[in-house]
Amino acid sequence: MSRFYIPPDAIKGGKIYAGKEESRHIASVMRLKEGDGVTVFDGSGKEYIGRIESIKNKNVIIGIEKSFTAAEKPSAEISLAQVLIKKDKMDYIVEKATELGAAAIIPLETERSVIHADKTREVHKFERWQKIAIAAAKQCGRNDLPEIKSITPFKEMLRSFADYDIVIMPCLFEGTIPLKDALKKIKDPKKMLLLIGPEGDFTPDEIARAEREGALLVSLGKLVLKSDTAAVAALAILNHSLL
Repeated sequence: MSRFYIPPDAIKGGKIYAGKEESRHIASVMRLKEGDGVTVFDGSGKEYIGRIESIKNKNVIIGIEKSFTAAEKPSAEISLAQVLIKKDKMDYIVEKATELGAAAIIPLETERSVIHADKTREVHKFERWQKIAIAAAKQCGRNDLPEIKSITPFKEMLRSFADYDIVIMPCLFEGTIPLKDALKKIKDPKKMLLLIGPEGDFTPDEIARAEREGALLVSLGKLVLKSDTAAVAALAILNHSLL
């Protein structure tokens, strides 16, 4: 059964009112007809099974037959603070982080960032990342969406460490411990923050400041990973360990 995303404010009175873009996807791309069954999720954790009641003037209305809320939530919410990297790789990370269940994605600006924040284009980046996250959630069966936050400077990120039970920072510093060993020290965390830096690594000053604020400095293995590889690998390890 085809699966679509409709925001909560378009679901009311037992009906789902698809917006312009999703109506086009339903009627023109998927070529579904009145009477066809569909699955809809609203990004907040709810899913609906319904049937197309009408397709008029490119607007699709779906009648709800049953609904349910995702029963199982991860034991810990993982937020990914990912250094800004080139467009296609950043898009890839948003997609994979969504598939791997990240609760939030925080684009991070560090001293060695290859890409720096451009406030005039930030809205367009956010909109693109939102669309990528929605498409990934459709594909993987996820009922909620990660919160994609605004681009955050490293200094500002440090101030938010207190909001998390544990902060994990993979880096190339000599004093790191293997991630698998770090996870043994974690006692039933509810909120985790994963910091992924640039391919030239965080600066010594950034590492020292993060450690002073309580971050666990970890290694992802003997090989040096690219930033996008490190993000996916670390999220996958954390997901596996916290199941």
